[in-house]
Amino acid sequence: FTSSAFGPLTFCKQAKMLHRLLVAGLLLMGCALAAPAAKVSNLETSCSTCEFAVRVLHNMWGSDTMDACAAEFIDAICEELQIYDHFVCTGIASAFADEAVWVIGEILIEPEELCGLLIDGCGNFVNPLTQSWNLSIAPNKPARVAPKPIDKTKPTIKVLHLSDLHVDRKYAVGMEAKCGEPQCCRPLGDPDEVKNPNINNAADRIEKPAGKWGTVADCDTPYWLLTNMLDHIAATHKDIDYVVVSGDLESHADWDYTRERHQEMVKNSSDTIRSRLSNIPTFFAVGNHEGVPIDSFAPHFTPERFHMDWLYGTMADAWKGWVPEDQMDTVWYSGCFMRKLWPGLRVVSLNNGYGDHINFFLYVNQTDPDGTLSWFQNQLLDAEKAGDKVHVVAHIPGGSGEALEGWAINYYKVVNRFEDTITAQFFGHTHSEEFNMFYEDPDDASSRPTGVTWSAPSLTTYSEYFPAYRIYEIEGKYEGSQYRVVDWAEYYVNITEANATPAKDPEWKTLYASVLDEYEMADASPAEWDKFITKMITDDKLFGRYRKNFYRQLDMGDCDWSCRRGFLCSARKNHHFTPICDDIPLDPPSGGRRVSALTSSSIERKAKRRRVTPTVERMPTKEEVIERARNIVSKHQLKTNRADATCNV
Repeated sequence: FTSSAFGPLTFCKQAKMLHRLLVAGLLLMGCALAAPAAKVSNLETSCSTCEFAVRVLHNMWGSDTMDACAAEFIDAICEELQIYDHFVCTGIASAFADEAVWVIGEILIEPEELCGLLIDGCGNFVNPLTQSWNLSIAPNKPARVAPKPIDKTKPTIKVLHLSDLHVDRKYAVGMEAKCGEPQCCRPLGDPDEVKNPNINNAADRIEKPAGKWGTVADCDTPYWLLTNMLDHIAATHKDIDYVVVSGDLESHADWDYTRERHQEMVKNSSDTIRSRLSNIPTFFAVGNHEGVPIDSFAPHFTPERFHMDWLYGTMADAWKGWVPEDQMDTVWYSGCFMRKLWPGLRVVSLNNGYGDHINFFLYVNQTDPDGTLSWFQNQLLDAEKAGDKVHVVAHIPGGSGEALEGWAINYYKVVNRFEDTITAQFFGHTHSEEFNMFYEDPDDASSRPTGVTWSAPSLTTYSEYFPAYRIYEIEGKYEGSQYRVVDWAEYYVNITEANATPAKDPEWKTLYASVLDEYEMADASPAEWDKFITKMITDDKLFGRYRKNFYRQLDMGDCDWSCRRGFLCSARKNHHFTPICDDIPLDPPSGGRRVSALTSSSIERKAKRRRVTPTVERMPTKEEVIERARNIVSKHQLKTNRADATCNV
């Protein structure tokens, strides 16, 4: 670039300016990953732009100026490109700048590998350094013994499954629910900058006011809905033996995250459940929204400033009495633990944030972060030797598209190795009522089913659900019990009806009393769930029932064959191998329009919501890069947080 391009700037300053611009662009793409795609649709990027940026970045990397100026420069780009409104984009930029600068500085790879992580359809979605990694699976798997039918004359236990509470401490009745931001029903940072002209919250200009008990929109849970649900459970279900909470306590307002507020949420959520459920043993899993920034769980190979002691230590303190003392070091180290609950049964909480595909630290090295999957396998091996069964609680399902394939396939292999030891897997994250299959051959759905994860419905309404909870009936505490799931019931509240009479407590209704009766299943075994998928290919009423329950009776309109095929394919997957759905017809059995093999339902599109689809198909010219840079520079005076320094461009 010539010096005339930027007037008085020297060539050195030009290079530094471009260097900062490109780093900021990569950071911004990272920020976009942590937000719903609909909110970043105006971010024009492409494979060619990304590859160009990475190449120049690698040529120029070395200046430490970005350590001071990254957040300010991202703020400038956010505003220029109208990525989010100013107060939102600033929060995300400040949160991610430190970790993203460190991560990008550690990655020395071919451009297409990094861009494949950042942009949907741009190369393969793989680890920047190694496309896969292999966990050494324990040998000497015991000979499989066909499971005995469940004896329904034996006693059972009850397990309450809560997931994705997403409590918004700033939820305010009457605020705009269609605010145009990633999180609504709360006061916003600067009314002059928000997208919706009604956002000044004058009563006569509100398009959709936030309801007393929650709102079906981009809104989260008011605290009083959580306490109402817990009080209802305590009064109605007096036979609960233990509780699982499969992650995500915080709201979706990820630009507003701080470590201190997350610590408060961990303490308050634990204390609220402990006090209202009479100290019933409760076992949490770490959700992706527990990270600050969102999805960030730094393994110990990172600099100490990124380590997770602040979160895991708070959890260890909040969970005292529920987690054994001999497991506290493990909680402090990785957010995981194991408890021997009763003779023959262990509960293992696995932090699969270490497999989250937006955990930027894993772009440096995703191989068994902090030995977490090795630890998990060792817990299962100990249980197998003792003849115990294991219930697993975790957050992100492996087939959702939001788990790195290396993590997902290795977890899959562990489940297959210990299929006779693991008798229940309680997950969350999706907000919907979902399940995901495991097969003896991970790439062949015609092979024997070996396991299933059950994702419980969320308490939050975000963005298209009625709040719900689930109670499992499980083989009880008797000699020879396998602690298998016998059946479950699900309960929900119709938020629309509840808000119509805000002075009254909402009515928690039975969604269904028996999942076996609801879906015409003989039992809750993996084989029966696999048959259920096959039945839904041709049984319109059965599929309609499943989809209705998916949203807890919320009417989501029609679902054509491509939509339906996506639902069925999603249930098949617990890693990223799409051909596992090849036997599901592309044509509806009753005839009709043929669909692409890649067609996805809303749930599969949701699984990809954090990846950016390219809209620009050509390499930008250097003149275009310079012009955009000049526009940004001319509109912003960029200052660091240091009073004696300026981010010169």
